[in-house]
Amino acid sequence: MRLPDEGNAERLAAFLEGDAPTVVYFGKLLYNKGVHVLLEALQEVDARAVIVGFGDYREELERIAPARTLFTGPLEHRHLAHLLALADVTVVPSIFPEAFGMVAAEAAAAGSPPLVARHSGLSEIAEGLEAEYPPEYRALASFATGDARDLANKLSALLTLPPDERRALGQAARRAAVTRWSWQGVATRLLKPLQIR
Repeated sequence: MRLPDEGNAERLAAFLEGDAPTVVYFGKLLYNKGVHVLLEALQEVDARAVIVGFGDYREELERIAPARTLFTGPLEHRHLAHLLALADVTVVPSIFPEAFGMVAAEAAAAGSPPLVARHSGLSEIAEGLEAEYPPEYRALASFATGDARDLANKLSALLTLPPDERRALGQAARRAAVTRWSWQGVATRLLKPLQIR
């Protein structure tokens, strides 16, 4: 069984004190998931990061992580929901094709605006967010795959928004999740062609 790191509750409480911008990644710690791209981008961004997950790439990621980065190991969804509510942005930096961006949809459902690499199944998430975001913020839904500089620029833009605008993006992300990726939203879209007019 994979367990979270020892003392996570205390470590997270201390790490998340204050109001510094918080970036979250959750998922497997594998090269293909692109976490190294996020850590490179964070070298240029004034934010702290929480990295949730397990995998054989963790040791290397810890070696290259900026100072204000906390690794937690895996967390259960009941705990993750509380962490995502505190996140200013959740990054999905995958460099390998994804069938669907479930992690990004989960973050959106929790009201944490996802910033995703724009490729494969993650493009569907970016498009869903863009449909809900005001036009001036649509570019903040995604970044060029594998491009740490583009990711750093988008993160900086998101994290320097006034708090009320960032909250509004979180609400728009949640609307996208409910409308497009919830069971009801998916069922409604699937059944729409079968409705009698």
